Amino acid sequence: MADGGESGSDSGDDRRAVLEANRAFYEAFNARDIEAMADLWQRSDDVTCIHPHRNVTTGHAEVQRTWRAILTNPDQPKIVFAAEEARVVGDIGIVAGREVVAGVPIVATNIYQRSGSADLTDNADAPSNTWLLIHHHGSPVLHRE
Repeated sequence: MADGGESGSDSGDDRRAVLEANRAFYEAFNARDIEAMADLWQRSDDVTCIHPHRNVTTGHAEVQRTWRAILTNPDQPKIVFAAEEARVVGDIGIVAGREVVAGVPIVATNIYQRSGSADLTDNADAPSNTWLLIHHHGSPVLHRE
């Protein structure tokens, strides 16, 4: 997948902005900040989330319900996110990398859409050109021996 896009802005700037949005996602997770987590997601019935060992969850309200359950769990360990790779194609940003949760490696993909780029969002308070999550997928790493 190549960097760049049809948005007309510098792909390097876009890539850095998407990586910053991704860092904010993990900061909200590790701070157990339910409101910050909700604000990072596009408010749409089309957003999706797949937590490890779970089925797909669809829609902002349902996705936030899953995050609320995770973030209020006192036994939920923090996440270390590393080996991140970001790509921007038009108004879509994709970040793939590895999460480490309590020593367990998980591959993760987070997909962002630039706010104001489509009629899919009702994040009226989000500044234009903000990158909002539209998909998160985390899966355990398969170990082969």
